[in-house]
Amino acid sequence: MNQPDPHPHRLVIRGIAALLACLRHHPKALREVVATAAFAPRLAEHDATFAELGVKTRVVGPLELAQTAEGPCDDVCALTMRPDLGLARIADFAEWRESKESIVIADGVTDAADLAAIARGMAAFGLKRLLLSGGTEKLSFHPEAWHLSRGAMEQLRLMRAAALGGLLKLVEDRCCVVALSPEMGRKIDLAVPVRVPARHLALLIPGGRLDPDIQPRVEHCYRFPGLVGQPPLSLSEIAPLALAWFASAPQPRADGFLARKRARHAKDKGSNPQS
Repeated sequence: MNQPDPHPHRLVIRGIAALLACLRHHPKALREVVATAAFAPRLAEHDATFAELGVKTRVVGPLELAQTAEGPCDDVCALTMRPDLGLARIADFAEWRESKESIVIADGVTDAADLAAIARGMAAFGLKRLLLSGGTEKLSFHPEAWHLSRGAMEQLRLMRAAALGGLLKLVEDRCCVVALSPEMGRKIDLAVPVRVPARHLALLIPGGRLDPDIQPRVEHCYRFPGLVGQPPLSLSEIAPLALAWFASAPQPRADGFLARKRARHAKDKGSNPQS
């Protein structure tokens, strides 16, 4: 009986930034490295690592490199094999709450450039967990998304979020969902982060209008940054701003949501911190 391939997804990554990120974060995913004769000497310092990993290396001409890379490429590309994405479960939200891990949900994002911008923003501000839903999971192995992310996709933990509306309903006591929208919600004040006592945060980034089935699960909705009536920013343009603002939210205190109140009372001699 044939055993299932633990790495069923073939993904070609392009450019030295993506290759070095893969070598750092997921070296076992590498299968073959292909470079031009002009660029090959720059990879010499990694030859021993490639040999230890059993990664094949080839030197080819520019035309063959472009064919192998399945897109524009003038230096190096690599063939990788990736495992299937895990499915987010209710129990995962409990674990993320305990570890105080904020998550980002990309719902209905269909442009590889938008997903790459989200990935770069998350990596820049230390966010690691990205849930993909509403068709966005189709971009998870899109070569252009990985190329434009410049290695940021390698740093993220990607998961699928099936039936997102139902999933968020089941975890609403554990997770506070903050959503962005191009046309509705409050204006984002970049100097004032969202504060949610005793729960961890999830930032929902839609590819367009907010899904009506998900709106009831959203506790805070904010418009894309920018003045009303002016040409709006695109998703790839607002993603870094929104992720910087989201990442600045304070983490819940370990001793519960009354901790700040008790701490304030403790400063007053006449107060009772246990009340």
